[in-house]
Amino acid sequence: MRQGGEAPTFERMISQLRSVVEAFPDKRTGANTHFSMSDIALSAFSVFFTQSESFLDFQRQIGRNNGRHNLASLFGVRDVPSDNHIRSMLDVVPAQMVYPMFDWMLCELEQLDELDRWRSIGNDLLVTLDGTEYYRSAKIHCPRCRVTHHTNGQVDYSHQLLSPAIVKPEWRRALALAPQFIRGEDGQTKAEGELTAAKRWIGSWGEFLSPLGVTICGDDIYASEPFLRLLGEYELNYVCVCKPKSHKYLSECINSLAATGDVDSTSVVVREGGKKRRMSYRWVQQVPLTGYRDALLVDWVSVEVTDDSGKRLYYNSFITNHRVSAETVAAVVAAGRARWKVENEDINTLKTKGYHLEHNFGHGKQHLCETLATLNILAFSVHTLLNLYDARYALLRRERGRRTRFFGEIGTLTGYIYFESWQALLGFMIEQLQLPDPGG
Repeated sequence: MRQGGEAPTFERMISQLRSVVEAFPDKRTGANTHFSMSDIALSAFSVFFTQSESFLDFQRQIGRNNGRHNLASLFGVRDVPSDNHIRSMLDVVPAQMVYPMFDWMLCELEQLDELDRWRSIGNDLLVTLDGTEYYRSAKIHCPRCRVTHHTNGQVDYSHQLLSPAIVKPEWRRALALAPQFIRGEDGQTKAEGELTAAKRWIGSWGEFLSPLGVTICGDDIYASEPFLRLLGEYELNYVCVCKPKSHKYLSECINSLAATGDVDSTSVVVREGGKKRRMSYRWVQQVPLTGYRDALLVDWVSVEVTDDSGKRLYYNSFITNHRVSAETVAAVVAAGRARWKVENEDINTLKTKGYHLEHNFGHGKQHLCETLATLNILAFSVHTLLNLYDARYALLRRERGRRTRFFGEIGTLTGYIYFESWQALLGFMIEQLQLPDPGG
């Protein structure tokens, strides 16, 4: 960390979030403004941060009995608004108004030279992209829903998003970035697909990411020449899955080169999960992605993983603008295989590890479904940073095992006991567990 720099502590992140949400639009026109928009937004965020749907209700009870509550001491919110009031007020707030918080977190890490901890292939940050559905209903819907008409006459309404995240091949963590929502029909255009949403995300964030040094990693749909050329416009690198069936011309070129012995190869034996695995690599430099004139030239690489008996355990192929050679092929493949981390360490965590991304916290009529999902993803990013820079938090996360257990304990403690600060809460937990206190 740069000398004199200050890590992104819980208190600093909450303070910055308050400054971001203070700009939220307020639809109220009368004198009934007891709750500020920042208090309303921070109250919603507190539910996602503590992973406790009952957090606000507990704080209302504590406040009635003691005149003070943890929503005030931890999140700086004076009084506890009702759930319905929160939903009503946040429905008019576009999710994009939360995005400056993600920008701030990256800027903080960059200024502290802390982004270097996340660098991998070519000394780049590896940013994975993947789409997912996070809401579906046959009844509740809004103008931003995607509409699916089934052959049996049933109509489903859903929301989807693109979930970008910074990952590192050897790390079991992901730093979620601002999502991009995959739009439904708006009356003028058809519902867009994941790739179109990815282009919009690059258009919004490419200029910001370019100076940081970034490699975009995605599955086969991203191995599209228009998308890859868009990345080039922003000087972003890429490693994408490239399946033979969807890239027939490229596959034919590789087969022709293989027949003449012009495909380089090497293999190494490594240990994965304590077991020996043979990694067999093949690669070709500067091969055309398509059969069109002036086609984009890419480096192609494949990997086959086998066990001691020669049984194939894994196979995949990738394209990249990083130069593939005997010295770099393993790093390129590691980056390509890290694509699954956006599913396991990001999307799967958000859906199954306490964040309940697919739960209907509130749908609304305008922006609520997207804005609440963004605050939920932001809570995940804050947790990631706390695990890196808050020694007490990191210790307790290790000691308590499952994420859901840790936050279950947070929810229970804050439902019954008042804590003057975040560090007081963590210190209490460490004391009760009789652990050595590493300090805040």
